[in-house]
Amino acid sequence: MPKYVYHYFDIRGRGEPGRMLFAMAGIPFQDQRIPQSDWPQYKAKTPSGSLPYLEIDGTIMTQSLVIFRHLARCFGLDGENLLDKAKVDEIIEYLAEMKESIFSCFLGPQDEESQKKLKEKMAESVNKTCTQIERIIASNKSAEGWAVGKRLTFADIFIFEAFSIVLPAQPNILDKFPKIQTARRKMESHSLMKKYLSQRKETPF
Repeated sequence: MPKYVYHYFDIRGRGEPGRMLFAMAGIPFQDQRIPQSDWPQYKAKTPSGSLPYLEIDGTIMTQSLVIFRHLARCFGLDGENLLDKAKVDEIIEYLAEMKESIFSCFLGPQDEESQKKLKEKMAESVNKTCTQIERIIASNKSAEGWAVGKRLTFADIFIFEAFSIVLPAQPNILDKFPKIQTARRKMESHSLMKKYLSQRKETPF
């Protein structure tokens, strides 16, 4: 088995889906958490000046979605056939777009006018993402209850993780999207996810 070293800040943020992929696949890895205070000196040592990045037996891989997709393929969590793989990718793209709008709001300019524009953009992105993912899940004819196809994929993991960011502040955001709610409950009740969440380090975000 390859030796995996996953480098990211000591938060959930953009890097949490990678940790969840390892947990759901039952694959051991070194979780290299970098304190924010160490980032200025650590940044120069990173291959691209950003996090996360992944080492696989010493080989470096950068870009979060590239890392997540690679791990999903390696762990058999990318979809059972070509059409399922495309639908998993479709969900990933919508969720990645939504998360970027959320982080832009949290980390962007905090003045009133800027925040108003960022929050409007975030609301549009969240609604678009929910609408499209609800449609994709509804098109799945399998009775197994997963978002895509007949088995767990990275789409289920990412749906669970991405909405965990926004739900604490907007608990009613999924009221009109029952398929997404069902998918998240199925993921949350999975024994491996429950184990991971029970052992996960508490961080602000």
